[in-house]
Amino acid sequence: MRAFLFACVALVGACAQTPPRCDMELTRDLSFTSADAQDTITVRAFGPSCDKATGHFDVRAPDGAPIWAWTAPLPRAFGDVFPPQEPEAMRDFLERWAQPEITTTQTAPAWAALEPGLTTLDQVTYEDIRARNLPMLCHASGTGRQACVFWEPAAGGAGHFYDREAVQV
Repeated sequence: MRAFLFACVALVGACAQTPPRCDMELTRDLSFTSADAQDTITVRAFGPSCDKATGHFDVRAPDGAPIWAWTAPLPRAFGDVFPPQEPEAMRDFLERWAQPEITTTQTAPAWAALEPGLTTLDQVTYEDIRARNLPMLCHASGTGRQACVFWEPAAGGAGHFYDREAVQV
């Protein structure tokens, strides 16, 4: 009987040491596709613990159609900033992540000032998108890095425009 009780106490102690799962979600409204649009952004973290979580950044049109999504292992993208026993650090991150910068493509650097490797677009396409002054959303995509996407109303979709340095969220 003592052995059974000891095993139960040891099992409870081991369970108490296991960090809680890191499954969190935050949704906000934003205007990306137009100034009066009621688009939705949802950011999620999910994983066995916050130091092993995957992040998902999702933007949807008012009818629920997907506009843009980005997913990555959060510790790989943002570093060792998510302690497993402190879910509030992840909650704070998600609060900041769900507030992307909304601007226009004309605020992007001219092609000549763009560092190599920051866009997958060719020069003609990049300059055309920039000149058309389309809506642009920039969200954190790594330590000191943002991914900027543009809204193309004619196609009814968003596309990756370029990456840029930014303040860490």
